[in-house]
Amino acid sequence: MSVRSVNELSESELRILDAEREIWPSELSFPEPVYAERLDLVQQDLLARGLSGAILFDPENMFWLAGYQTIGYFTFQAMFVPTSGKPVLITRVVNRDMALALPTIADAVAIFDTQDHVEVLAGYLLGRQSKARLGLEITSRYLNIGDYNRLSEKLGGRLTPWTGVIEEQRMVKSEDELVRMRRAARAVEAGMEEALKTIAVGKTDNDLAAALYRGSIAAGSEYIGHPPMVVSGPRSELCFALWKRNTIEKGDVVLLEGAGCVDRYHAMMSRSAVVGPPSDEHKATADALIEILEAAVENIRPGAIAGEVDFAVRSRVEKRGLGRYFKSRTAYGIGIGFPPNWAEGHIYSIRPHDPLVLKPNMTFHIIPTMFRKGFGMAISDSVRVTENGCELLTNHPRDLLIVN
Repeated sequence: MSVRSVNELSESELRILDAEREIWPSELSFPEPVYAERLDLVQQDLLARGLSGAILFDPENMFWLAGYQTIGYFTFQAMFVPTSGKPVLITRVVNRDMALALPTIADAVAIFDTQDHVEVLAGYLLGRQSKARLGLEITSRYLNIGDYNRLSEKLGGRLTPWTGVIEEQRMVKSEDELVRMRRAARAVEAGMEEALKTIAVGKTDNDLAAALYRGSIAAGSEYIGHPPMVVSGPRSELCFALWKRNTIEKGDVVLLEGAGCVDRYHAMMSRSAVVGPPSDEHKATADALIEILEAAVENIRPGAIAGEVDFAVRSRVEKRGLGRYFKSRTAYGIGIGFPPNWAEGHIYSIRPHDPLVLKPNMTFHIIPTMFRKGFGMAISDSVRVTENGCELLTNHPRDLLIVN
């Protein structure tokens, strides 16, 4: 008896399978009217620009617009947003089940593993028999140059850049989104507490990473958008070094940065520790990091200019003579995150000379970090811009932990 592959299924057979599937509104993070309102905002923008639709490639934007998420975004997928009606997903066939389970998506066009994904996408778009221009999300890391060039060639110059519309909406969080971020904050606090309690001579940085993951997941976190930074000893001076079975010894600095995630919305925090008595450099660095964090919280408020907030913070570090070690931006935007990133820092940040005007319900991870000779430290928190100041989303003692 011969066995057919999924690539041999006919379109009619696929439709029979589709008809057997159930809709799962419970897979949505928010009620359907929330997505309908978001879709209307996008469609009004498309009509105002004279476009017949837009093509999305960013999984974060697809999630914001339609609640669609899958870990299968490592293969090609695109979402077509028409000027009326619900979005259509063009995706690998195994992702169709998730897409069609959502009441926010009209249809899912299958890309089989034996097919050319650009051919399938172009064929679908040309089949709509519209000569009007199409907006294209050109800043997504999920649209490579080769695919862009081939798609442009096949569509005969109908594509026009369309970026920043969804990102601008994502910058200011709704109350429902903030509920998720506060829950994520409780999760990362639980993970951080468990990891800090695990620090001891003879333990490994793997033990700490396991404790951080265990505590945050047990407290309700889903998979996070970026591996936590868990590193000990001299390797802590290497930015983005992660756990590597290193055994903790007396005198080591331990740097921990983690996140919690609820419905893809994140909150992050960092804390640092020293095993045994801290040196003067250790204490001075920790004091500077805490001052950076507190200065940022003090200056973040609605109407403030991001670049001015950064200057107010950076000037404090310069007065301590440690400015050369503070190499990063003061804070980056947070919210929706899919691996390999948990942040919205590519959309908005608090950094030198940035003209961004802070608004209520913007959310940030304030990330004071210094990497010095022989050790690195970070002490950070997630915050929300309020109507008149700044709310801490994460709450945990900030002092440098001294482990005896």
